[in-house]
Amino acid sequence: MPTIEELEHRVSRLETLFEEVIKERLTYISQRLDQLYEKTERDKTELLEKIGLLYAKTEKDKGELLEKIGLLHAKTEKDKGELLAKTDRDKRELIYWMAGLILGFSALTITAIWAILSFALK
Repeated sequence: MPTIEELEHRVSRLETLFEEVIKERLTYISQRLDQLYEKTERDKTELLEKIGLLYAKTEKDKGELLEKIGLLHAKTEKDKGELLAKTDRDKRELIYWMAGLILGFSALTITAIWAILSFALK
């Protein structure tokens, strides 16, 4: 049977071993945590750069879109003016045609009535 001194020595050795294992684990955890912090900072920096680039591209695209919308609006207004002018011209032409047709049919009607009345009076 081991003596008290041997048991104390064993316990002391186990305590030392336990402390070393715990110290190694804590060191590993600390190093890993530092690595994670570095990676997080690096990723954050990369994301901020990408966000900046995307924002710049968005602003550029927004400017281009506004320019295209302005050109399209100007073209639409020009086309609208042309359509209104053409519509007025076509409306005037239709009125002239209708007046001509009415005069033509009136002349035919008067001629027909004249012929009927001339025939009826004989």
